[in-house]
Amino acid sequence: MLAAFVAWGAFAASACYAQPKSIDGNVPEGRALALQACTSCHVVAADQPYMPILKRTPRPPDFKDIANKPNVSAAWLRDYLASLPAIPKESKMANPDLTEEEMRDVSAFIMTLRGTSPQSSR
Repeated sequence: MLAAFVAWGAFAASACYAQPKSIDGNVPEGRALALQACTSCHVVAADQPYMPILKRTPRPPDFKDIANKPNVSAAWLRDYLASLPAIPKESKMANPDLTEEEMRDVSAFIMTLRGTSPQSSR
């Protein structure tokens, strides 16, 4: 009984001092990569150097809009990016050929946009 009480006390103490789980991915690296690789089709950030050059309807979603979709998570984004075909069909997105680390970083960056106001339409 005493051993169980001591074990519970150690668990409770460690839980009190546990650090929150960090974001899985490097947000600044993900932002930099997205600004370099994704801005020709998507609005990645309000301060990106130029607006998307892809002019089709419907327009690819802004990253803030993606982040604020229901049920979107960093894991879902990584799976989505990894599942894209090399040759897109029906004007869908092509596989961006990112490494696992790059997918984690971009997904982490996108998730930092959750809860922010969606972009205004242009």
